[in-house]
Amino acid sequence: MIKIIIFKQKDISLGFKIEGHALSREEIESTTGDAYDMICNSVSVLSQSAVIGMQEVLKLPVKYEINDGFLSLNLHNLNDEDIERGQILLLTFEKSLESLIMSLDASFGKNRRNKYIKIKFEEV
Repeated sequence: MIKIIIFKQKDISLGFKIEGHALSREEIESTTGDAYDMICNSVSVLSQSAVIGMQEVLKLPVKYEINDGFLSLNLHNLNDEDIERGQILLLTFEKSLESLIMSLDASFGKNRRNKYIKIKFEEV
């Protein structure tokens, strides 16, 4: 399962952490399917776009970590002005994830979607 945590301080997004895969290792090895591909690829593209946008477009010195099944982005080290500049990308990332989840709920149902991906917001 993909677990996504969006870190917030009131209405300000300060980063995110993504862990896991849409399916377990056993399911991946025995299954090829649209659900796995669509969910994993969508989350990967959205999250990496946020990181690339922060670094390459906005030129912000964000802290991030990426490994297999893991990506975190942290804006805590930035000044208030740079955090504000990053909000457009982070809010777009959040809205895109919410849209993905709504689409998955419509396609598979919420109970089945909950087996693949969950998102939560954490106050920091």
